[in-house]
Amino acid sequence: MTNMTPNEFLKAVDHAASMNDRWLFLAAFCLLLLGGGIVIYWLVRQLQVVLADHKELRESHHAALAQIIERQSETSLKLAVCIDHNTAALNECAFELRRFQERKEV
Repeated sequence: MTNMTPNEFLKAVDHAASMNDRWLFLAAFCLLLLGGGIVIYWLVRQLQVVLADHKELRESHHAALAQIIERQSETSLKLAVCIDHNTAALNECAFELRRFQERKEV
């Protein structure tokens, strides 16, 4: 009974359904179980596909975030160098301004 083909199963269900209401209920219940099993199998397959897609998207998202962080680090470094150069230039300008004012006073 474990190696029934779908045709044999349907014949058994049809035979059971023709017996009486109790057998009709059992046949309908078997069909309901079979249909539920097929639906559950389909849902599990869909869930596996969604999880695989989610994993792929997550990996691409992490790669994009890593690139953004790398660019931000490079930009921060350039900004720090620029601020350092500007500070040195302002100090030099302040020194020249003081020297110019001292010449003017003398």
